[in-house]
Amino acid sequence: MATLDGTQRRHRFGLKPQLLLLLLMLNLMSATIYTAVLYGTDRAEIMTGIDQRLTAAANAVREMIPAGYHDRVAGPDTIPQAEYRMIQDRLSRFANDSGFTYVYTYMKFGDRIRTVATSATPEEIAAGAETKYFTLYDTAPAKLYRSFADGRVRFDEYSDSFGRFRSIYRPVTDADGRVHVIGADIDLARLDQRLHDALVKSISIGLVLFAFSMAVGWILVSRIVAPLVRLTSFTRNMETRSFQADTEEMAAMQQISDSRGDEVGSLAEAMAAMIARLQRYLVEVEEATAARERVEGELSAARDIQAGMLPRVFPPFPDRSDLDVFALLEPAKQVGGDLYDYFFIDQDRLFFVVGDVAGKGVPAALFMAMTTTLFKAHAVIGAPIGAIMERINRELARDNPGEMFVTIFAGILDLRTGVVDYSDGGHEAPFIVRADGSVERLEKHQGMALGVFNDVPYQTGSFPLGRGDALVLFTDGVSEATAADDALFTTARIADALAAARAEFSARCIAEGLAESVRAFVGTVPQSDDIAILAVCYEGAQEKLS
Repeated sequence: MATLDGTQRRHRFGLKPQLLLLLLMLNLMSATIYTAVLYGTDRAEIMTGIDQRLTAAANAVREMIPAGYHDRVAGPDTIPQAEYRMIQDRLSRFANDSGFTYVYTYMKFGDRIRTVATSATPEEIAAGAETKYFTLYDTAPAKLYRSFADGRVRFDEYSDSFGRFRSIYRPVTDADGRVHVIGADIDLARLDQRLHDALVKSISIGLVLFAFSMAVGWILVSRIVAPLVRLTSFTRNMETRSFQADTEEMAAMQQISDSRGDEVGSLAEAMAAMIARLQRYLVEVEEATAARERVEGELSAARDIQAGMLPRVFPPFPDRSDLDVFALLEPAKQVGGDLYDYFFIDQDRLFFVVGDVAGKGVPAALFMAMTTTLFKAHAVIGAPIGAIMERINRELARDNPGEMFVTIFAGILDLRTGVVDYSDGGHEAPFIVRADGSVERLEKHQGMALGVFNDVPYQTGSFPLGRGDALVLFTDGVSEATAADDALFTTARIADALAAARAEFSARCIAEGLAESVRAFVGTVPQSDDIAILAVCYEGAQEKLS
């Protein structure tokens, strides 16, 4: 190929091989690092999650066993068999429902460790092979002995006659100065499978990313280099040039051509200025498009994650006749700050919460996720609802650089009596739809929103629900829904909508009927705030099977 002065160019290593070699090296390095980091992160998250579950299980077992039980343990006949079996049944239900192999407590007598409370697997229960009270644990791991000796909480991985486990040992000192150890086991076969799956996933993702990057890179490199060659050939044969450089520009392009032995040097001879402008424009458009698509994709993923944090299967408790629950959430943006949740603390008590984070969008969604997680973590301990609110308020206020806050109404419904213990954090007062069709609004204790100050006391109030009554909780996206004439939906319209929904009584009918009333009221006006509705219908105490 001739240069500007007519001499022949000496080809060196071409641009396309250079780019492909660089792309290959970068992709290999990136895929390897990504695979290693992804597996390490997955493994750390799996182990941390398992240890957190074990810790929560130990705390739950401590609450399940009656106070003073271990003080009465002195020998094989000091605890009635009926009481032991009752505790065993309770622990077994908890272990089986929560995915633990065993939960238990041990006591040490001399150099021997005895089982004083334990769960049983479904297989053991079916075979009548449950571990008996005061059974000798003759294969106890060394770490269990050390926890008895120094009172420290330990995690352990071991094998014994029952299988391979990862366990927690939490020593507790009784009133008489003796020590019992609370423990929980997770089957290591499940852990091994999860770690294997994490490794396979990491390697697979790394290989897919490498192959995809190479394919895309090959296409891009080919698309970049081939036009350069064609443009070079075309411009050398052009008699009339659209972009004519002056003497200085020609000298600069000659210098580039002399210093580069690839296609870029050829391009510099004819179209440097035009390509520079086009390149800048295309890069800016590509960056702007990629940024917009990335944000949209992240928001869509965030919406899916946020929705996945809330219960969405209805009816949630199909095997229970004493309760009917339904909830819905409609964010004003792709993600929002309204929240609801409900779950059983034990067989007879349902915890529920509805809240509204100040603001909308991603910050509110993150604060909502943190609030929901804290309620799940703290509610299971069985403390009074006011105490739970105080603990969560301290957590939210302590690390809150954005000075965000959330209004909350939370309660615990005792399905044996219909009594609701509740605490208010500056939230809208709920409505009660009585069995006779009347609608009334709860006169609740007032409280401050969570996350403002870390030392706010929260009261625990209570009110009864009768058989057939329904409690309806909502956020201000319902009461402050705005129509085209700027009129608000108001709590009076909420009461009317609930009275109309009572004709076909169910939690779903009540919640969806209220939401439909709001939509009909606002018409085509865009939704201005997040909407959350939770309906809890109490059907009376469930009859126990004899």
